Amino acid sequence: MRLISREYKPGDELSINKLYKLITNIDRSLPEYEWEWINTWNGQGSIWLLFDEDRDKNDQLVAQYSLIPTPFSIWGKSYLAGKTENCMSHPDYRGKGIYSSHEKKYFKEAQKRFQLFFTTAGNVAKGATGAIRRKLGYLAFDSWVHYIYCTDSGVLQKMIYSKLENKLGSILGLTKLSSTIISKISFMYFYMFSPKKATQSIKLLNEKHSPLKEIETLWDNNKIFYGISVDRTSRYIDWRINKNPYFDHQYLLCNKDGELVGYIIFYKHNNMLSIIDILAANRNRSIFKDLIDNLIIYAKTEKVQAIECSTLKGNKLLGKVFRSSGFINYNIFPFRKISIRSHRQKPFHVFVSTHILASKEALVPKNWYITDLVKEGRPR
Repeated sequence: MRLISREYKPGDELSINKLYKLITNIDRSLPEYEWEWINTWNGQGSIWLLFDEDRDKNDQLVAQYSLIPTPFSIWGKSYLAGKTENCMSHPDYRGKGIYSSHEKKYFKEAQKRFQLFFTTAGNVAKGATGAIRRKLGYLAFDSWVHYIYCTDSGVLQKMIYSKLENKLGSILGLTKLSSTIISKISFMYFYMFSPKKATQSIKLLNEKHSPLKEIETLWDNNKIFYGISVDRTSRYIDWRINKNPYFDHQYLLCNKDGELVGYIIFYKHNNMLSIIDILAANRNRSIFKDLIDNLIIYAKTEKVQAIECSTLKGNKLLGKVFRSSGFINYNIFPFRKISIRSHRQKPFHVFVSTHILASKEALVPKNWYITDLVKEGRPR
């Protein structure tokens, strides 16, 4: 092996996409790559590559360590975070310590640009990703919670059936019967929380008419109340949402006295609505509820089967908000195997620079307000 490492150079995206497809089986286009990595809201992402020059000339890329710049606010003060994404190693080189040495080398370099680092899926590759990060000083910080509200009993039955089948198999039709009974009973629960009518102060806009400046102003006036979270600048929202090549997003807005006081950003996919971000002035529970109730009404009007939203377990505010509107934690159905290793139950990993750590509150999960706004922004 003749291993050579260096930063990304224009033209490398061809080799990167080739390795990416080998590992993920996703055929990513060049415009999709350029949106995510080259033309971000903060310039080019940080990308370090490892080549083996003893391989065929068209197949020399063997590893990549990369970070997407993400703006963060820590009690109102702005920092630049690096989100680890598309970090990958060629199958021929796994288990040899080559990738971990590559990341360790450039993690030190990355700290010149970023003050905060995070990984949303530290449990992938059988936990290898998280293990590498923990050796670098990352903390297995929190786990994801997936909330769902069903407007159609059929989709609920399919989800329950899938979980039962994985656990029990198709035992004499018992799995199908059980899923039918459970889904019917559960759907009655959703019906109890069904909102009666839309709120007049709520309006719906598409990306072309998104009020980016108003959202930034709302955030600037309220970020102190949200502890540690994505810094919702107009530049970031425009890049992450409006210029996203994978989905067409919509904005559900709550205005009072001519001023924006809350919003939900969401998209429709596979007959479901996925909430990317939600925010309310002063963390006001009634604003949250008005927004969610109107989204439920919209979902029913559009004959969408369900609404989903992800957040961290430590985000008690959103947990209470969604449960009070009838959403349930999808993981409450006890049909999946739970790892006995606690860090594998906490795929959200973080590394916080020492000068930020001067505040012990920075590593308290309840102080983090995290939505899908931190994720990659492509189909899962």
